[in-house]
Amino acid sequence: MFGALNDIRAADIVTAFNALFGFLGIYFVFSDLQLSALFLFASVIMDGLDGAVSRIELSLLGEDLDSLADIISFGVLPSLMLIAISDSWIYFSIAGLYLITGMIRLARFNLLKIKDEFVGYPITAAGLFIGSLIYLETPNYVVATVAFLLSLFMVSNLRYAKIRDRLLLTFTGIVLISAFFIRDSAYIVAGLVFLYLLSPFPAEVRGWLERRRGRKLLSRLG
Repeated sequence: MFGALNDIRAADIVTAFNALFGFLGIYFVFSDLQLSALFLFASVIMDGLDGAVSRIELSLLGEDLDSLADIISFGVLPSLMLIAISDSWIYFSIAGLYLITGMIRLARFNLLKIKDEFVGYPITAAGLFIGSLIYLETPNYVVATVAFLLSLFMVSNLRYAKIRDRLLLTFTGIVLISAFFIRDSAYIVAGLVFLYLLSPFPAEVRGWLERRRGRKLLSRLG
């Protein structure tokens, strides 16, 4: 009778908690932004766990279910956070832009199916960046500016490595959990996602320099 339940695996249950925490974050977004941000952090932890669990037991629903959860926790929730911090039309516009580009980012991820890297900044990292800034009560205009830039980065062609280093992932998880008890830990979270945002640029600069040298060489030969 409930045939769809036969396809559910352990990773899908973790993904469901990702969506549930995102939903709870949305519920509290207009009454307690700090608590809402903490639910976003919890969603990030679940998102990381479901990747680890899925490597142990594959799921038929995994990819699509994960994207649905991500749009709730890291698309809708951060967009509403932007609206909650200001009723200006500018913040509404940036929130809408962020949500739409996040949807495009997730759709393109499912379409490309690249295993070792992401094309465009991952929406999980983008949502975590916005959530950590709001949790730290960063000035509203800074949060809005960062959200606008993240919207562009999500739909860019920049290549971001999929982080599989267990030590780094464990450290990030510990820092996220500690943010529930030590607010300043969110500075480390913001720093990590900022460094990740910049990570493709050294390779991009090297490629640009190589192309420039190649053009100069061709012009001399010509």
